[in-house]
Amino acid sequence: MSAQNNDLESPYYVYPREGDQHIELSHDWTLSSTDKPVDNLSELKSSNWFSVNYPTSVQMALYKAGIMGDPYAHLNSIGYEKMEQKVWYYKKHFTVSTYQKDCTYLLNFDGIDYFARVWFNGQFIGKHSGMFGGPIIDVSHYIKSGIENELIVEVTSANYGNSSYNPYAPKEVVKSWHLSGGSAMEPYFNFGLWRDIRLEIVPKYHMDRPFLFTQKIEQGKATIGFNLEIFTEKSSLNCQLHPWKGSSLPYYYDGKLPNNARMEESVSVVLDLIKEGKVAYTKEFHPHPIKGRSWLEETFTLDNPDLWYPNGLGNPDFYLARVKLFINGNEVDCLQFNFGIRTIEHIRSAGIRTADRWNNWQFVVNGKKFFLKGVNWMPVDALYDLTPDKYDWAVKMAKNLGVQLFRVWGSGLIENNAFYDACAKYGIMVWQEFNIANMETPEWPQNVLESEVCQNIFRLRNQPALIVWCGGNEFNPYAIGNAASMDIIERNLAIFDPTRLFLRTSPDDGSFHLYPDFDPAWYKRYSLVPFIAETGIHCVTDAADIKQVVSSKELNDLSGMFDKSFAISHPEFVNHFAEYDPSRVPRMLSRASHIEDISKPTIDIISEATQIGAGEFYQIMSEGIQSNYPVTTGLIPWVYKRPWPVVAAINLVDGMGQPSATYYFLKRTYEPIHVLLDINRLLWAPGEAFPISVNVLNGVDQSGFDGRIKISIFDNGFKQVWQETKSIYVTPGTSVTKLEMEKFEIPETYKEKYFFITVSLINTSGQIISHSEYWPRTLKIMEDPKYYAKYTTEPTDWPTLNKGPWLKYSASMHKTAVELLDLKVLSYENQEAILSFKVRNKGEVPSFMTQVDVEGVPRSFYASDNFFWLEPGTVQEMKMTIHIRNHEPNNKVKLVLKSWNSKRWTKEINL
Repeated sequence: MSAQNNDLESPYYVYPREGDQHIELSHDWTLSSTDKPVDNLSELKSSNWFSVNYPTSVQMALYKAGIMGDPYAHLNSIGYEKMEQKVWYYKKHFTVSTYQKDCTYLLNFDGIDYFARVWFNGQFIGKHSGMFGGPIIDVSHYIKSGIENELIVEVTSANYGNSSYNPYAPKEVVKSWHLSGGSAMEPYFNFGLWRDIRLEIVPKYHMDRPFLFTQKIEQGKATIGFNLEIFTEKSSLNCQLHPWKGSSLPYYYDGKLPNNARMEESVSVVLDLIKEGKVAYTKEFHPHPIKGRSWLEETFTLDNPDLWYPNGLGNPDFYLARVKLFINGNEVDCLQFNFGIRTIEHIRSAGIRTADRWNNWQFVVNGKKFFLKGVNWMPVDALYDLTPDKYDWAVKMAKNLGVQLFRVWGSGLIENNAFYDACAKYGIMVWQEFNIANMETPEWPQNVLESEVCQNIFRLRNQPALIVWCGGNEFNPYAIGNAASMDIIERNLAIFDPTRLFLRTSPDDGSFHLYPDFDPAWYKRYSLVPFIAETGIHCVTDAADIKQVVSSKELNDLSGMFDKSFAISHPEFVNHFAEYDPSRVPRMLSRASHIEDISKPTIDIISEATQIGAGEFYQIMSEGIQSNYPVTTGLIPWVYKRPWPVVAAINLVDGMGQPSATYYFLKRTYEPIHVLLDINRLLWAPGEAFPISVNVLNGVDQSGFDGRIKISIFDNGFKQVWQETKSIYVTPGTSVTKLEMEKFEIPETYKEKYFFITVSLINTSGQIISHSEYWPRTLKIMEDPKYYAKYTTEPTDWPTLNKGPWLKYSASMHKTAVELLDLKVLSYENQEAILSFKVRNKGEVPSFMTQVDVEGVPRSFYASDNFFWLEPGTVQEMKMTIHIRNHEPNNKVKLVLKSWNSKRWTKEINL
């Protein structure tokens, strides 16, 4: 890749500087549009310019400026489609107070989607393609000091002027389908100046692209590798990664010597590792670099450093690494970045190998083996409204869920620094995929792809949370059409970051993606699968949030959801339905049909019913997969948060940041010690013997202990009909302890009814360590010998119950009373409140689906538990974190407590 000309693609990410060497240009631009590209900048004088406060998509900028309506509400997205066929001009004025001699002024765009042309002080600089990094431009000869400089950037969408653009076959556009109007993002085709813009003032002697990595940790000592590029009298833009043409690489065939002239000046590099504002370690190095560009490559040890651990394994401690370059004793350059000391190993799981390609799927962090509890990650916002507070909320909420790893899906983003900073802070590991997904890429420009690949390797390789690189999602890396793209990714990782596991794609090498429509107890039959990287089931999202984006007239009757006429009568609802497909909708509704009568549901009914149906699925799926440890060593369900407010999708959290019931069902299975009923199936016939088998999932660092298992079975009136208690010794560390108990005989007369099973793990002090509940049912179809034989011997589609029995109706017939006690507002700042309170069941039967909610204002919240079983006479202590959205007046915030068999309890919160 050659030194710069009018094509501005470059593989070299330039690290941000500090102080006077860094000028932030990300904020306070103006934006305008024309119908076609201008030939002269003077044509823009008559344009109507509006303000853009921070990097985002053109669509979001139009909304934030009040020019167009909320792109996520109603059918407003339709109006945004014509914006894709306009030419957009960003303009920024800024002043450089003093011109620094012998410095190079590097203008860095960290992300423009997709085609760009750049002018600086009226001078055309060049053009750029791509979205994940660049252009980077040397503007040293154009910049003016003491007066305003003008920067203009022309941006056009990847589909500009191309009515036949296919997001699944984008030809020469290096962009995934999800960000280009593909499945589940049909209303939107992203484009714009969406990442930070900065001017880095690089001195004659400077550094770039530092790399710190942990080689090993033994007996309290960490061995650290340190690589650093050192420059004199040239910058990154004068360098060449490799030539794109020629039958052979350049070599010294003519007898000329390579540049080996040493710098005459005294050079030293000082590395400080800073914790909580204080220097914890300092290392000084004295390299002897050559003139031009050379590398410092060192290894050193640290005594008793704080280690970075993922959620549930220890504290996520990390350091601020500060690197200073001194020339003849004078500081000339400084770089800073986060660095966490940790080792990540991958060893073989316990199962037998069943394929040619078979990876080591047992993750070991700092010597600790564990079952990896993850979740898949989509962009936090569909239209690049990627603010640090959104990242912080989403990642913090994932920590509460018990998540240890995000798989950053290949059709989404090569994620932002703010995302990685939040993951480092909260202890969430990251599996980062490049942006190949479900396609072949034979026409992708290799220079554009390589620029993006290299820039992001350099940008992210110091991040403590990053542990896996992957080529992309659900594509064939071995296809001829992907050979060049895979070579670019694989070879550059081998050169620039060989310290992390690289996976060509997912699923592959023993990882699986599963989307079945069966009894979730079948998951434990995948007993030889080392790793589940995707699986899940649809549900409708939070009803209160849906009411903010879909007109109420469409939400009163949602029957016939997959009839042809439904889309005509419910255009807004369908516009917000991710993957609205007749093959997907029935799966969701069949599970909902076990929960409530959905013959003519409102949005409140269908939201609750589908979420509880999906929650039951996620719980038993997760428990079955974890019970296969140590053969199966990790689970990453699809998907954590949706990037925009869809009405239905596979999700744990909706597009506005509000968890669904599925979040809490999965959360309970992700606790450090979890007890479960190793249930054979959910559907039964009257008169069957129901086997009782219990597993205890113990987590890493957990001790072994004596305890007892208590099993209680209740009929559909919550009357206890069976109970057994048995002693157990729970094996220490990451393990599965199994216990067989007596069988429960389902009465012959118990037909078309649910029965409830609770499982508790109790220690010798009488404390409940873990608790789970289940509601299997007897159905008439299970009395049919043919159906029974099929259902019990092979995976079978989940049956629809048009006439019941319905779980909510059954539970609601037997009343109790719940109350909320000791409500306290622990803190409230920046529209975020933390509450503590207690929930008491003062009735005589269990409170079923006990739920806390927040009403009165647009909100997102997460709690320590929700949708839970509460025994009569018991009290559960709760914590809740609430985010008040859109700066609404907060004196109407109401905390609601309810369950399916009790009255609502409401308390206004004074914030």
